[in-house]
Amino acid sequence: MTMRLSTEVLVIGAGPAGAAAAHWAAESGRMVVLLEREAMPRERICGDALTPKAVGHLAEMGIDVTNSDFHQHHGLRMTAHGQSIELRWPTDHDHPNHGLVIRRRVLDNLLVEHALGAGAQVWTGVEVTEPIIEHGHLRGCRAVGSGCGSGPEGEIEVRARFVVIADGPLSPFGRALGTARTRTYAQGVAMRAYFSSPRHDDDIIESVFDLRDSAGEQLPGYGWIFPVGDGTVNTGVGLLSHHHGNDPQSIRELFDKWLNQIPKAWEVDIDSIEGPPEGGRLPMGASVRPRSGPNWVVVGDAAGSVNPFNGDGVEPALSNGRLAASVIDRAISTGDGLELRQYEKQLVSKYDHYYRLGRLATKALGRPGLMRRFTLLGIQSRVLTELVMRISTNLVNNDAGGTESVYEIGKVIARLIPDRD
Repeated sequence: MTMRLSTEVLVIGAGPAGAAAAHWAAESGRMVVLLEREAMPRERICGDALTPKAVGHLAEMGIDVTNSDFHQHHGLRMTAHGQSIELRWPTDHDHPNHGLVIRRRVLDNLLVEHALGAGAQVWTGVEVTEPIIEHGHLRGCRAVGSGCGSGPEGEIEVRARFVVIADGPLSPFGRALGTARTRTYAQGVAMRAYFSSPRHDDDIIESVFDLRDSAGEQLPGYGWIFPVGDGTVNTGVGLLSHHHGNDPQSIRELFDKWLNQIPKAWEVDIDSIEGPPEGGRLPMGASVRPRSGPNWVVVGDAAGSVNPFNGDGVEPALSNGRLAASVIDRAISTGDGLELRQYEKQLVSKYDHYYRLGRLATKALGRPGLMRRFTLLGIQSRVLTELVMRISTNLVNNDAGGTESVYEIGKVIARLIPDRD
């Protein structure tokens, strides 16, 4: 027998975007059902490092970001060509001046608990199988519960006035409604693993720009070492999936090569790996369209919202989720479904110029030799390195220095350049 229920807001997927949407919608008094395919907690491929801006989003949700269970980092070390520059996070912003390193299984579980605490009905272990379409309109979803999570076992039908699609980078639900990734935009490809290190509680994260192909040409990407504070570091590699003229190389080969490049100061024991390395692709730069329909919105990785400058998916996911919830709340309050048009308009206003600039930057850095020239120039200038750090982590609002002006000039230039291959 099929279990049936109705709600105002249905959220599909309990990653940061979906959980944030569920939290904020429930916080505003809406009836919310959140469905997640896997039982919680569960792993996700991620570097685990949250920027100060992402930490600010967590604080606004009522999460104690000073909790000693979360490892704080207070800066970023950029390394290239044997040189390093260490930068502290800016203090001239309205968000915390520290980041966090939290394993995704911990972070996602925490966000789901906050959605539950705000009043959302959360069913984990429930896999959504298809949308319910009636007379051309989305009415909800059909799903199957495994009985392994908090949700019931068996066939389920959920009907909703509004649907938030947060089902990850492949987004089968979004694809069923007609969303698609723009193939000419770069994707990120990443692989990470956890290793023991006596430096697991350092208060700085490090990015190393020295990944190379088999011919020794520098690749458009970086290796990272992020101390988790639990005896381990999260280390891995991230690479643009399309780069002009560089030979194809599997991400696993690149990862294995990276293990021998990890700066010795971290004292990483590469024989102490915690489980096999895991990797995947990340749709970046607002590459998915459309991002909304008559009564649905797409958020997080399902919307291709990963930051093209640095591969961060958590901060834009938390922001997207809150925006989706606020737009849906207004649509319900006013009884006007056309309010959902504000979701696309506000995404364009908040992110699209930034993403466009990022797409052009990643396209340029994918050209042979340019990554090497750029990193050689940047690592010799603290001012330029700090500029890159601020823009790549989207810490440009209320900037007391010149970053805001440079960023605005960059956006103007980006608008004048055709955004195509």
